Amino acid sequence: LEVLRSRAIDLVSGQTEWIMAGRLAARQDGLAAADRYLSASDDALNRIEVRTGAGFAVAGALLLAATLVAVALLAERGAIGAPVAALGLLVALAAMEPFAALRRGAVELGRTLLAAGRIAPRLASPLEAAGPVAPPAGIAARLDRVTVRHPGAARPALSAITLTIGEGERIALIGASGAGKSTLLGLLAGEVAPQAGQVARRAATLLTQRTELFQDSLRDNLRLADPRADDARLIEALDAAGLRDDVEALPNGLDTRLGEGGHGLSGGQARRLAFARLLLRPTSLWLFDEPTEGLDGTTARDVLARLRTRAGDRTIVIATHIRREAEAADRLVIMDRGTITAIIARGEPGFHAALAALRPD
Repeated sequence: LEVLRSRAIDLVSGQTEWIMAGRLAARQDGLAAADRYLSASDDALNRIEVRTGAGFAVAGALLLAATLVAVALLAERGAIGAPVAALGLLVALAAMEPFAALRRGAVELGRTLLAAGRIAPRLASPLEAAGPVAPPAGIAARLDRVTVRHPGAARPALSAITLTIGEGERIALIGASGAGKSTLLGLLAGEVAPQAGQVARRAATLLTQRTELFQDSLRDNLRLADPRADDARLIEALDAAGLRDDVEALPNGLDTRLGEGGHGLSGGQARRLAFARLLLRPTSLWLFDEPTEGLDGTTARDVLARLRTRAGDRTIVIATHIRREAEAADRLVIMDRGTITAIIARGEPGFHAALAALRPD
């Protein structure tokens, strides 16, 4: 049943991609196969339950018949009276009731084990996590020989990382995919726990590569960042993100409902909405994971320009492969296989060469 649900959701939500890849028929066949397997499993369970029920019914009838014969013989010999004989019959009638519940439990055992496997880890009392340690004045974040290893990974995602980020700095994390940039952002955001080393950081907001929008109104999608924000503040954030005119042109304005995953907005509009939501967060450390990936050059540069204008004295850390996202950085932090191989400040030898090695628009 879980497989059937998963494949149905996958088929419906990703139907455009499956059509483009020519795999829609294969996904439909996979869903049909899961449905056939579920039907066969239901038939097997039904047969087992019917046979078991019949077995309990026969056993109950035999027990009742045997009890009738026994109490009749005992009563005829005068060994028991009528009240005891009636009690014996009532005990025989009730004797099979507990086993009926056990039968139902056996039928539901598989589903119960699956549910327990999902829920039990969340019921365990987690260790009290210490709040973020505040760094000294003038420092936005400081990492001291920090190591992070993901469960089951052969090697650490980050190994003995040492990095100090000053307040108001613009930092670009660059390196090949898998170098540990996203893990480092998660560490700075407090979403990843280190296995070793010390982490001190200010409160941060992380914007990942994926724009998380929900099937709700534009207003409520924005208020995820600040539930108390009024419409004037929401419009101000949309204006700063360059989305105000688009929203005001909609018949329902802020009450416009989005489809699943933000359907109804273009990629650029969805990204701008995510930036508007970011502006509603009162944190001093902004973290971005390839914030303009997938946008055309004009839209991307406009978004970045608005971001820098609104950032003020906030600290910005961007993980990127794209030159335009790293151009305004004060320092480039070059990563490889979970380590920092070089830190190059603007004006130092190699800064422009490192920028030039990034992917252009």
